[in-house]
Amino acid sequence: MKKLDLGKAIAATTKSTFVNNKLISDEQVKKSIEVLEELRMFIPPLGAEEFSLLEQNILKNGCRDALTLWETKRSAIEANAEYPDEPVYILVDGHNRFQICKQHNLNFSVQLMPFNSKEEVKDYMIDLQLGRRNLSSEQISYFRGLRFLNEKTGPGKYDRTGHWVHNEPNASSQEKGRTVEKLAKEYNVGASTIKRDAQFAEGLSKIDPTLRNEILTGKSKIDKKVIQTLGRISENIEPITAISDIEKIVEASGLGIKTSAKNNKLEASTQDLSIWMNTLSAKIEKVYSSRSKEDFDNLRNTLEEYGAYLGIL
Repeated sequence: MKKLDLGKAIAATTKSTFVNNKLISDEQVKKSIEVLEELRMFIPPLGAEEFSLLEQNILKNGCRDALTLWETKRSAIEANAEYPDEPVYILVDGHNRFQICKQHNLNFSVQLMPFNSKEEVKDYMIDLQLGRRNLSSEQISYFRGLRFLNEKTGPGKYDRTGHWVHNEPNASSQEKGRTVEKLAKEYNVGASTIKRDAQFAEGLSKIDPTLRNEILTGKSKIDKKVIQTLGRISENIEPITAISDIEKIVEASGLGIKTSAKNNKLEASTQDLSIWMNTLSAKIEKVYSSRSKEDFDNLRNTLEEYGAYLGIL
C-alpha cells in the first residue's frame, strides 16, 4: 500500500496558499495576533522539559522560524461580528514560540497565509502535526481522530462543543464509512484504528484543555480505552477537570468494556488472526531489510493496534 508523503502534501498546501504572502515585520500586525482556543487543540502540547529546551534555544539563538498567521476578516471567526470587515491575524503555527517571545519580549517574524475557512486551517494544522516526527502514539491517534472529525465539519455537520458525528443527521453511515476507508488507506492503518482514533479525539474534546494536555504529554495517566468510551457518550458534558471524574462518568454510562467483552475479543476468528499475522510478518521483514527508524515505528504502531484489537493493551 502506497504511503502518503505528508512532507510533500504539506509543502504543496503551503505553496498553494502562499500566493501573495510575504514575510512581514509590521509591529502593528504582531500586536494584533489572536489565538483561537478552537485551533489551539490542534497543537500538540509540549512537556515541561521540551518547553524548557525550546525556551533556552530561543533565548540563546532568537526565534529563527517565522510564526504562521491566517490573514482574514472578523466575520470568518465571529458569526455576528460588529465589524465584519475588520482584518484579523490568527495564529496557526508557532504557539509555543509566540508564548516564549511574549514572555521575554523577544522579536520574531511572521508570515501570512490566506486560508479560505477555519476548516481549511484545521486541515493544514493536522497535516502539519502528523508530518512531524516527535509525536507520541497517543498524539498520533489524537490527530488522526481530529482529521476524521474535521472531514465532517462542513456547515451543520459537526460542532466540537456538541456530539461526535454519529449523532449528526448530516453525517450518514455511508459518508462516515467512506471517510474511514480513505483515512485508513492514507495513514496505512486499519479502518478500526481510525474509528478508535475518532472516539479518542472526541473523548479528549470533552476534557478541560489543561487536563487534556496533561494526558497527551503523559503527565496524567488514564487508560486510552476509557477516553474512547467517553467519546461514545452522546450527552452534553461540561469540560471535565479530573481523571476521577472521567472514570465516574464512563462507569455511570454503562458503555465500559466488560471482562466478557475482552474474552470475546480474545476469541478472534482465524481469518482476522491470519490477516494480522501476514501484516506483521511483512512489516518485520521490511524492518529487517531496511533497518530504518520509520519502518520500526510503523511496526511498533501495528503491534500496539493489534494489542488494542484484542483488548489486552
